[in-house]
Amino acid sequence: MLNVEWLTRRLSDASSHELAVNVPYALAFACVGAEVAWLAARRQGPARAAILRSAGTATGMAAGAFAVGFLYTAVLRFLWELVATQRWGGAGAFWPDHPLIGAAATFVAWDFSGWLYHLIGHRTRVGWAAHQPHHTGEGFDATLGLRQSWAPFHGLVHHPLLALAGFDLRVVIVCAAVSNCWQVLEHTSLPVRFPRWLEAHVMTPAAHRHHHGRDGGAVNLGPVFTWWDRLAGTWVSPDVPAPVAYGPAVPAPANPVAVELRGWVALVAGQRPALRLARR
Repeated sequence: MLNVEWLTRRLSDASSHELAVNVPYALAFACVGAEVAWLAARRQGPARAAILRSAGTATGMAAGAFAVGFLYTAVLRFLWELVATQRWGGAGAFWPDHPLIGAAATFVAWDFSGWLYHLIGHRTRVGWAAHQPHHTGEGFDATLGLRQSWAPFHGLVHHPLLALAGFDLRVVIVCAAVSNCWQVLEHTSLPVRFPRWLEAHVMTPAAHRHHHGRDGGAVNLGPVFTWWDRLAGTWVSPDVPAPVAYGPAVPAPANPVAVELRGWVALVAGQRPALRLARR
C-alpha cells in the first residue's frame, strides 16, 4: 500500500536535480502502464494475452537496463572527468554564466550524440547485437520504449567527448532523462498527430514507425530532433504509409534475458542480422 506520508517526505527532501532526473522516467513508466491498460481493455483472448506478455517482457528488460544505467553512469562520469581536462576553457566559463543557453546547447549536443549512438547500433555488427532488443516487439506501442539494451556501452566511445565543449555532466544527465522520456512516448500506438511545424523538427510516433518496420532500414534515428536524419539522408516522412509489420521475422522469446542475449549469440555464430543495417 502506498505510504503517502513517506512519499511526501521523500519528495520534499529530494534535490531539484534528483527531481529533474527521476520525474521524466516516472512519467514515461506511467504512460506506458496507461497505454498497456488501454490496449488490454480493447482486446480479447490471445490478443490481450499477447500485449500483456509483451509488457511483461519489456518491463523485465527495462529493469535490467535501469540496473546497467548505474554502471554506465559511473563509467561515463570517470571518462567525462578525464576528457574534461582537455576542454576548451572559454566554453566551460560561458555555460554557467548563461544557464538557459547552456541547457539548450547541451540538449542539442546530447541529441546528436544519441543519433550517432543509434547509427552505430544499426550500421555495425557489434552495435546491432547490443541494439537489437529494442526491435524485438511484434507491434508498435509504448512497450517498445522499455525494450532497452543491457549493453549500451558503445555510447562511451563518443558520449564523453561532449565534455570537450565544457558541458556540465549533471545537465547532460537531466537532458538524457528528458530525451529518454520522449523516446518512450514516441512509440505510442495512440492515433496522435502533431502540428506540421512540430513534425518538421521533432520525431513523432508517425515518423518513428518507419524505424521499426520489419522491411525498413536504419531510418528516422533521431532521439528527439529530425535534423540529423534530414542532413544524413536517413529521413522518411510521416506522410509515407506506415509499415504493416514490425519486429523480427522470427518472434523473440518472452524471457528478457534470452531477448538480450539473442543478438550476441547470433554475432558469435556468424549469423546475419534479422533486420537490415543499411538505410532505405
